[in-house]
This record gives sequence, C-alpha cells and structure tokens, in this order.
Amino acid sequence: MLSRNLLLQIASAVVIVTAVTAFFLLKPKPEDIHIHAGFVVIENNTKVDFSGFKYMKLEPCGDEGHQEDEQLEKAHLHDSVGDVVHVHRSNPKWSDLFTNIEYPLEYSKVKVYFNGQQVENFQDKIIQPFDSIVILVGENDVEKALAQAVTRDHIEEVEKKSENCGASKK
Repeated sequence: MLSRNLLLQIASAVVIVTAVTAFFLLKPKPEDIHIHAGFVVIENNTKVDFSGFKYMKLEPCGDEGHQEDEQLEKAHLHDSVGDVVHVHRSNPKWSDLFTNIEYPLEYSKVKVYFNGQQVENFQDKIIQPFDSIVILVGENDVEKALAQAVTRDHIEEVEKKSENCGASKK
C-alpha cells in the first residue's frame, strides 16, 4: 500500500513539473511580441498631443537592467512619438494604453472609429498590428478628425526609427 501511495505522489510530481516546464517553454517570450498600432484623440476639434515626456516609457523594452513592469509592457509610447503604441505582451487592450499613459477617458462618452469604422467599447478590443483608432471627445467635425487617423505608412516609419523598442528593421 505504501508503494502505491509513493508512486501516486511521484506521478503527481512529474505531472506538475511537466506542466510548469511546458508553460514556460511554450509561453511567448516578451521579445517575441512586438506590435505597433496608431491612435489619435481629438477633443473639441483639437488633436491631443501625447508626444510629451510624461507619456513616454523611458527604458528600452525588455532591458535586462530594469525591472520590467508587466502592465506597462502591454501598451506604451516611445521616442516622443505620441501616436504609435508599442506592445510587448499578449492580448493587450486599448484601455491598457490609456491606463499606462495616465490619460483618463470616459469610455461611455467617446465616439471611436476603429480602422475607419465606428465601434462601441473600443477599450476592450485587443490591440492588433497596424490598427488605427480615432477617439473623439466632445464636439468634433468627424470628417476632419478621421482625416488625422494614423496611417500604416507612418506606423512602419516609426518602426524603422524606433530607438528604445528594438523594432526589426525592414
């Protein structure tokens, strides 16, 4: 009887060790996730400028010399570029960006165009490569606001110039 219990304990331990090992081996490494997308916030026909120092992540992404902040790695800005979000974690939501740059939005009071189409609850959408969103706060000329949407060309140009995020050069 004792040997059967011992065998069950060993088998359980092997299963646990295998599961934990598989989790760490199969989990994408942060440096494997590198997404860029564009966004603008237009408030009462004025584009909000997010290029200021207070909105930027200053340390290079995944820099071994710094303790990584899991939340900040989900969505952040770099290099004084205030309209291209950098992502290094899986399943980041647009709300993560606004949390991280400490810009409060009343999600129920904004109008949002996601890749040119008006959407509800954009804050819960997962940031995808080359997405472009236009967020309208207050009274705005929609046509003029949509003309300010971030283009894929701009996002790709930012990728090429990125100093702190290790974007792959094309």
